[in-house]
Amino acid sequence: MYVDNVRDSIKKLSEEEFEEYVKVLRVVMKEDGKNIRPGTLRKRVENFSKGSETVIESFESYLATFDRLAVGGGLDALRGQKIRMPKTWRQILLKVTSDQPLPPVIRTHVEDEKIARELKGLFVNSVEYCKDEGKVEFYDNLCHFNDFLKIASKK
Repeated sequence: MYVDNVRDSIKKLSEEEFEEYVKVLRVVMKEDGKNIRPGTLRKRVENFSKGSETVIESFESYLATFDRLAVGGGLDALRGQKIRMPKTWRQILLKVTSDQPLPPVIRTHVEDEKIARELKGLFVNSVEYCKDEGKVEFYDNLCHFNDFLKIASKK
């Protein structure tokens, strides 16, 4: 019953969540001394979710991965519940910038750790500054802030 619940929890993951799950699972397994290639690991998880048997160590890693992705994630998976994986700053940034090429001049500068930290801070602080409980207000704040940056950048 519990094994099937974990299978169901894996099946309920969106494609994006599943990809993140496999990445974190690989880290968990590496920490346990198991170095499995990402493609192989993905296939094992897919097979497990479709009913294939697994060894107890892998099952424990599946639960530990759910725990890393969500508070109480392992227990929720045992109960067969949908795991509520929070969005990360990284996921948000990748989603909104994947269609934007990085300017070549910035590409060389971003290798400097101090500059990379400042870019991260700029992104986080900008979003934090604009945040609002209401979706419309949040959107308006983003537009105003972005307009301000456009005005300030015109030289």
